[in-house]
Amino acid sequence: MDRNLGVDLVEQIVGGVSLAVGSGALAHGASLPGIRRMAKDLSVSEIVVRRAVKELCRQGVLQARPRVGLTVCGGGRRSWRGVVAGIRPAHDSGMYYANVLEGTIASVLMKNGWLFARMEWPDSPGGAGTDVAGLLKCLSPALVVALFPSPAMLAALDRSGLPFVQVWTKKRSRKARMYIRPCADAALSRLAVAFAAHGVRKVLSVYSNVSGIDCTTVLKKSGFSVWKMCIASLDGYMQPECVQRAALEAFDRLLAKGPIGADAVVFNDDYLTSGALSAFERHGVRVPEDIRLATTSNRGLGPVYFRKLTRLEVDPVRHGQGIADTLLKMLDGGECPPEMSIETTFEEGETA
Repeated sequence: MDRNLGVDLVEQIVGGVSLAVGSGALAHGASLPGIRRMAKDLSVSEIVVRRAVKELCRQGVLQARPRVGLTVCGGGRRSWRGVVAGIRPAHDSGMYYANVLEGTIASVLMKNGWLFARMEWPDSPGGAGTDVAGLLKCLSPALVVALFPSPAMLAALDRSGLPFVQVWTKKRSRKARMYIRPCADAALSRLAVAFAAHGVRKVLSVYSNVSGIDCTTVLKKSGFSVWKMCIASLDGYMQPECVQRAALEAFDRLLAKGPIGADAVVFNDDYLTSGALSAFERHGVRVPEDIRLATTSNRGLGPVYFRKLTRLEVDPVRHGQGIADTLLKMLDGGECPPEMSIETTFEEGETA
């Protein structure tokens, strides 16, 4: 069970049991633990398990028999049209956008009859990635959805011969059936207009992960001088508090040496922004009087700072729905373009 995934807990149990039955891990006539035991093992309520069992019985996957309990139905019949495998790097498991995006895609596909099997690509080098690639082949998925794939993950998918699409990555594989990329050009153009109106000339672009939105190209074309600064999250984790604290410490050190030499700062993460703003306050730097500021943020996550930030906003629910609709068309044999963009919107606040 993954409470960060954004998929209903009942759907996760239904999908997991169906996948076990369809793959043969649970054979015809096999018995399952009782409701109470399953609830304890899965760390969910008995109500959730009862709802999942009721749905599995309705689909013909399980049968509830008096004095016998829950058993797998004859032949292990699956009610799913097929399997779609979702795979992403293990290190981004705490990222809000990635979790909601994947959860929305999974929910839409499962409601339309496709079982979504979630997998993680290990961060550490070695043979573990090969094991994941082998498991993917055993599932015989109709499609693999690679979210934020690393070069190693793309190379393994290229070798696998499995049909796949890649979502939100800079390097494009020629073997991917579709390349789904973020597009923030229109939003950044509006930000450039807002900056120019206030006399901004020099911009510092701050990021914590390479998969985020890169503002450099658009702002340079708009006439700004732009340079980059990378802030690695503490302990290597993309958890909000780790990112926030890393930004606070980095800007503390930077501001202790004097002015940062920029008229504006653009962050690719709103928790980076929050940490940096705390450092600005410590050193008496006023926003937007002394320096202008904008950030990438997630719609639905809620404010991370008490003031309304100027932001480049991404919407994981809308993006996930759009991606899932396109995948359903692809799975049904429809014509799909080789490339798809997911748009970022500009939301003006008090800081630019």
